[in-house]
Amino acid sequence: MKHCSNCGEQLDDGADVCPRCGVDQTTPLDGGPDRPGGEKYCVECGERIHAQAEICPECGVRQPSYRGSGVSSDRLAASILALLLGTLGAHKFYQGNVKLGVIYLCFFWTGIPGLLGIVEGILMLVADDIEYEEKYADGSLLGM
Repeated sequence: MKHCSNCGEQLDDGADVCPRCGVDQTTPLDGGPDRPGGEKYCVECGERIHAQAEICPECGVRQPSYRGSGVSSDRLAASILALLLGTLGAHKFYQGNVKLGVIYLCFFWTGIPGLLGIVEGILMLVADDIEYEEKYADGSLLGM
């Protein structure tokens, strides 16, 4: 379970909008109905924390980042590996999906993993941070 960053209500893990207050959970907030600006609620335990906090001091859970500017280093590294060494599945190993990495290695001679690597590299580069985390960070095939 996670908690709303605006009101602290418990949410389902996949919820993007809080059913209680209607706030979109993918955008940063400043202030709220029962808290001053510069504070937010922890998505795991619901405690009030500083808006810039990366880790909740109460439960130790890393908070989602809403910066959205630039390309994250993980996304950039995975994209470069996909574009340059996608035929060998290097980006899949980097993302922790050893099973797909081995499949890419077994079929590298067909050229298909190379084409998939180029497509995946481009898709990862053009995705924003939230989309990358949801679709590509786990090493799934074409974000499916």
